[in-house]
Amino acid sequence: MSADGILLLFSFSICWITLLLLSLKTDGKKRVLINLTLHVIYSSYFLYGIFYKSQGTGTSLAWWFYLLLLLWAHCIINFGQLVYLYFKTKKQN
Repeated sequence: MSADGILLLFSFSICWITLLLLSLKTDGKKRVLINLTLHVIYSSYFLYGIFYKSQGTGTSLAWWFYLLLLLWAHCIINFGQLVYLYFKTKKQN
């Protein structure tokens, strides 16, 4: 496996872990369902672009970069939600 594939796999793993922690922390599963749906939609779009729409040199790199950019942005947003929920429940107790 190439370094690009390992970085992509690591990014997906981190995103799935934050989604799992978010699902364990929240009472309403609507937030997790929306996050998971968004994750599946943009991941499938960009993975399709990487495997089937990258004809020249550099286009697959662009698809890969934008997928990583969205994955990390999504992870940061979910992590922010986790921190907010943690302090909110800690303040209520």
